[in-house]
Amino acid sequence: MQSMKHFTSLFDAPIWSHDHAGVEEDKLKDFILDLKSKDKGRIVSNNQGWQSNPLHLQTPELQQFFQAVLIDLNYYYKSVKGHTDKYEVMIEQAWANVNTTGAFNWPHAHTGFLSVVYYIEADSDTGMLQFLHPSLLMRNEWHHEWFKHETTSCTASSWNFEPKTNRCFIFPSWLEHLVTPNNTSKTRISIALNTTIVKV
Repeated sequence: MQSMKHFTSLFDAPIWSHDHAGVEEDKLKDFILDLKSKDKGRIVSNNQGWQSNPLHLQTPELQQFFQAVLIDLNYYYKSVKGHTDKYEVMIEQAWANVNTTGAFNWPHAHTGFLSVVYYIEADSDTGMLQFLHPSLLMRNEWHHEWFKHETTSCTASSWNFEPKTNRCFIFPSWLEHLVTPNNTSKTRISIALNTTIVKV
């Protein structure tokens, strides 16, 4: 009898990305830069960059964006076999980020169910979105030089995604991540969200 030999992929951290064509970036950009001129912001994970205080979820300038991203969030929830007949995803918190030259974000995680980052203005060289493996033991004990150059999701201790204007990333709120330094003279502007699950 031949013995069974196969791999089982466990404990996925699914990250979903989508490029939005219909979101009014100029309106969002003007709103955020105007807010930045009036609000000192706060320090959370950001170093040198500006992060707004929590945004009012009923702000008129944000409604078109929220409606678009809620479609993405509930599609994600359906894709991971969520009970969409009983529950839906709801935005719980939102804030804006402006990263200029030298700005970066320290490793951190969010609260809630799913989190979102949406790039209102960003080029690929303005700082990577880097996700870290959930296990600190894995990061310490599995060394990248042990594996072939083309790292796979089962051997990587981190994974980079390039920012891009109009691009939305959705990920589990518990997944630790950081933003690498913006080593250009360009500005990266984004909105981040935390969500929860509510009964329909």
